[in-house]
Amino acid sequence: MIYWDNNATTHLLPQVAEAMQPFWTEQFFNPSASYPQAKAVRRAVEHAREQVAGLLGVDPAEIFFTSGGTESTNTALAQFRSVLALATDHPATLRSMEDRGTLCPVLPNGEANLQVWNELLAGRDGATFALANHETGVIQPVQQLCSAAEQAGVRVHLDAVQAAGKIPLSLHDLPAVDYASLSAHKIHGPKGVGALYVHTGAPFRALLRGGGQEDAHRSGTLNVPGIVGFGAAAELALQQMEQTACAARHREAFLSALEQVGIRTVQNGAGAQLLPHVLNLRVPGCTAEALSLLLEPAGLICAAGSACTSSSPHPSQVLLAMGLSPAEARESLRLSWNRFTSDAECAEAAGIFIACVRKLQSVQSPLTGKVDVYIPK
Repeated sequence: MIYWDNNATTHLLPQVAEAMQPFWTEQFFNPSASYPQAKAVRRAVEHAREQVAGLLGVDPAEIFFTSGGTESTNTALAQFRSVLALATDHPATLRSMEDRGTLCPVLPNGEANLQVWNELLAGRDGATFALANHETGVIQPVQQLCSAAEQAGVRVHLDAVQAAGKIPLSLHDLPAVDYASLSAHKIHGPKGVGALYVHTGAPFRALLRGGGQEDAHRSGTLNVPGIVGFGAAAELALQQMEQTACAARHREAFLSALEQVGIRTVQNGAGAQLLPHVLNLRVPGCTAEALSLLLEPAGLICAAGSACTSSSPHPSQVLLAMGLSPAEARESLRLSWNRFTSDAECAEAAGIFIACVRKLQSVQSPLTGKVDVYIPK
């Protein structure tokens, strides 16, 4: 199996699992307790905090652990009364601001419409956007978006879930960014653990209240194995950042292989800056659902939409916001590899994709129309 759905989740690295193991067994103590064994566990948590802070170039005291990116984003947006977001943002953003938010449109390449963004900032106390989109990999012009917010006196939450560990980040160098969300399982860490960045001095009201853990920013007994695993994954991601950047060559090789055999494709997000490991692609005339039914048994796992919405019969909200028609959105697949993907694997994936497209095209004609897959509503 070739697994190319790494934007949904990544495999746990052996080094990360090894780091986590003692905290499920002999070092099971609650880090909030005062006896020596618990203090040793607390030191492990603080070391992980330092490692995760390195992903964002921030102070460890500004990092607070959560259950994942969704909780971090929901908590950050709870700090605002009126929020401006991008129309292509993640459901964790859009569904937590429905009654107090406004959406800024994006350009056909997925980048924010800066002129409209500037106009809509007026009267807001918060703005949020995904630094890198979860479906297309489009990287937003972060400096321009944040500078406009600063000039308008608006605080910013940055959804860095897909970007952290993939591209270099230094949040202290960005204006107006008071909050940011991260998730461990996007960088070969464990599921069920994330982090929220809160800039020193930024106003904050806790979403979860109880025992006052995490300096009263997020109550609840700490998920120590997950936190330790997050720290280990963060450190490895930083060490291998150059390896991640080199993954962009697989996109060009994959597209070149398809072009050489005459398969016409359209890349969603073309012309924008992209994450190095993501390709959102459509083959005109072939639905993503039908292609997926051929690709999976042939050995290539990818996504028809994001993991959060793949069970939905509706076309991708992200692609519709970029101006694609519902039919075009339903033709789009997301392929996302990782920093360990080899050139040989990329070539094999291209071969599988070509064979499946040709098979699908061979049973379609102007008379029969394209093969479609019925999805109950």
